Amino acid sequence: MRERLVRVQEQLRLTRANERVLLEQVTYLDEVASDAETRKLVAETPLADREWREARTDLDRHTALLDEARREVMGLLAERDRLLDRLSELDTATRQRDDE
Repeated sequence: MRERLVRVQEQLRLTRANERVLLEQVTYLDEVASDAETRKLVAETPLADREWREARTDLDRHTALLDEARREVMGLLAERDRLLDRLSELDTATRQRDDE
């Protein structure tokens, strides 16, 4: 069980690092999409419209990846908490048995 807890903690560390990278990318892509939208509105050309749609697609894709990473973090935290609770229960049971 302790090995499983270590694996979950390592996966949590990696997933949080991925989440931070995705957050930076989403922030950047949001600015790119906003700039492209402004150019689209000002230029009113098919090229500007296409650039905005592509920027928006990239932003949407990365936002979905960020949401997925956040869900994974929540799942890993829940699993870690379950494992810690179980270890605590086992430790308490062992102490009670030793006290008898």
